[in-house]
Formats: sequence, C-alpha cells, structure tokens
Amino acid sequence: MEVVGIARRVSERGTGLMRGDRRRTPDEENVRVLLGEPDEKLAATMEAELQSKGLGWSRARTSDEAFLELNFGEFAVALLDSEIPGRPVLDVIEVLRRRNVSTPILLLAEDADSQMRIRAYEKGVDDVVQKPCSPAELSAHLKALLRRRSGSTSWVRAVEDLEIDLSGRRVFRAGQEISLTPREFGILEYLLRNQGKAVSFEALAQEVWRQPERARTISNVVRVHMASLRKKIDRGRPVKLLHTMRGYGFVLRSDSR
Repeated sequence: MEVVGIARRVSERGTGLMRGDRRRTPDEENVRVLLGEPDEKLAATMEAELQSKGLGWSRARTSDEAFLELNFGEFAVALLDSEIPGRPVLDVIEVLRRRNVSTPILLLAEDADSQMRIRAYEKGVDDVVQKPCSPAELSAHLKALLRRRSGSTSWVRAVEDLEIDLSGRRVFRAGQEISLTPREFGILEYLLRNQGKAVSFEALAQEVWRQPERARTISNVVRVHMASLRKKIDRGRPVKLLHTMRGYGFVLRSDSR
C-alpha cells in the first residue's frame, strides 16, 4: 500500500469522532484511541466499548498504518495487537519511541509470559494484556493509561525562544504558537534531536519521509517543506535558528553563538 494513500486515510479518519448516545464533555472530545487490531470481531467489540464512553478512535490494520497514525496523529492511548500484519510491532514501537512519540501503548498478546513482557517494556510498551481477555478488562487497562497520561507533563525542549512540545506536538516562538504540518513538525523534531549537527537530505528522507531509496529524487520536496518551515520559525526574527548547509542539508542552531 502506498504511503501517501495511508497518510491520506490517516488524515481523513483523524478528523472524526464516534457519536455516542450521551453528551460528551470537552475533555472527552479531545480523546482519541488508536486500535491496531486485526481481529474484526474484537475490534468491533472494542469500538462499541469506546463508543459507549463517547470516545473517538482510528483503526490501523497493519503495523505500518499504526506507525503513521502514531507518528503524525494525536492519540491519548494506543492498543496494538502483537499479531498485527506488517513489520514486527515491537520494532515499530521501538522506532516510535526513538522519535519521541510518547503516546501510551497497550500491547495485546497471546504469549505474554514474563520474558515477552520484559522485552515489550524495554521496547517502550506501557502495558501488556494477555489474550484472550474481556472487553471490560481491556477497557480498564485503557482507562488506567488515560489516567496516567492525564497526570503526566509535556516534554518541552527549548532552543533560544523556540519551544517544542514533543508530546503535544505543538511549537511556540517567543510565546506565540506556530501551526506546522505533520511533515514540518517531523523535520523540526529530527533537527532538534540532532541540534547543532548538520542533517543531510538522505537522513531526512529516511527519518521523516521513510523513503531512503528516494533520497535523491525527493530532495526538492524536502527543500520546499524546509523553506516553508523556515518562514514560519525564523521570518521576522532577529535570531535565526534554521540554517542551510549548502549541498548537504540543514542544521538547527542559534546563530548568536
């Protein structure tokens, strides 16, 4: 399946919330759950459980879809089945954690012995539930993760007067919020993780576009997104933070140093 097609569906699904019978509170309207569950019967049961609580959801049927949903979307919690088709789900979770995606993840697994649980926790899983289990049990685990999330603080990094909320995926400059596209935020996040170091076009193709084989052909696309990002971050500012390394790539650093 083409990445563009997946991303388009992610965007379309991400705008909708389930319509429950009862009136939802403002806090509930901002809560979405990602369901990465290949079992249609279990997925339908969980969707009904979420709907009864007035919560929104998106559905991922492969680990690649789950990766894109979590990397570019905003979710309160994710439920991923260990048997979801595609790349091994623990490998996907490990990559997401390296990219500072902090969404709490509940893993549903048939073989949830102690060794498997330890490995899952080391990869970045927050909770593991043994299959088979009841929808009520799953719902209780999800609620526990939601409570844990509501009590946590955002991970905010700062460069000069630029503040980047990695968990909330929000950006501020001199206290003013800046609206970024998912690609622009992905670029900025990767540059932040490599602050002060030159980042090549190839690295951005690999880490943001996930298309290393097209590093040369998409370099112009990278430049276009970067130009838009620089305008939003640096235009009209006395201190420039995003710099072009001619013929190589870009770097995030303060030019006041």
